[in-house]
Amino acid sequence: MLVTYIRTIISTAGHVSCVFVLFGSNLLINVIDGTARSIVKVISTVTLAQIEQDSRIPHAERVRTFQDDHDDLIVSREGTGASENGKLGPNQVMNEQETLKKTVAYAKEKYPEFSTSSLDILGNEKKLKELATNLICNELGGDDPSLLSDDFQFLFPVVGPLTKTQFCEAFTKFKVREAFPTSSANFYNFKIDPLEPNRIWFFSRSAYEHLGTLNFGPSKFPATNKRICLPPQCFSMSFNPEGKCYKLTGGYNVDRSVGDTEGLGGMFGIIHALGLMKLPFPEGRPWKRSLMWEAFTLRVPQIIDDWKAVLKVAPELKSEEKPKSQ
Repeated sequence: MLVTYIRTIISTAGHVSCVFVLFGSNLLINVIDGTARSIVKVISTVTLAQIEQDSRIPHAERVRTFQDDHDDLIVSREGTGASENGKLGPNQVMNEQETLKKTVAYAKEKYPEFSTSSLDILGNEKKLKELATNLICNELGGDDPSLLSDDFQFLFPVVGPLTKTQFCEAFTKFKVREAFPTSSANFYNFKIDPLEPNRIWFFSRSAYEHLGTLNFGPSKFPATNKRICLPPQCFSMSFNPEGKCYKLTGGYNVDRSVGDTEGLGGMFGIIHALGLMKLPFPEGRPWKRSLMWEAFTLRVPQIIDDWKAVLKVAPELKSEEKPKSQ
């Protein structure tokens, strides 16, 4: 029993020391970061050195339904409450078909431009899938910019929003098809958004074989002949009444334990998995927990768990020691 107490005390002292080191380091980093950003802000203001992308607001939903305080548009499946085997609490699972009927009727009345369009894409999953497939078959619009609206935005977790021109230029510079001539994005599970009926969601589980030169900024990486798999990623395309895509989102990894990229999606994941270079910014590297996250969500709880375990077994150990002493 004494050994267990001593071991826990030593472990606790170690955790507490680590917490202080992590907290102090984080404080110092924040001071440096805050100072640097303040200086940069002053310089940018004085010299008019503004970043154009910072003034670009990402497109929000253009077809709003339940967001307009219309929860009555959502039809739920009965018996899907949050607890007590679905019997208790508000229903949690949507009836997608019935909800879609209501949101489409509401949207057509609120957004008549979609009703007057010959395409009639609102709530039309078949048509939206056709439009999405056509984009995919034209390098997401990179081969045929006419498929993209003039105010198109490309929005990935870190990159963007890019304009139509910036997106097409970036795609041309990467020369992805030349670097990965046999690659397949493996898009699947195309589903209309019942709450935003001009938008379609889908997944990708890509496989790439690096058989040609890959351009990444000023760097050129010759073929490595490596084959890599990316984690499952979520994508979406939103279309205007003319059937042109005005927002493309993607690269959102939904399971960082899958694939060869250690959780990175998009081009950053490809660069990392192929081992071509270590990108000089954290957004281009596998996720690493922050100092404060380790201190307060891992170290402190571990101290509590360690002492709970000791106090739980203490009575049992005492009861075992009594007969020996008698």
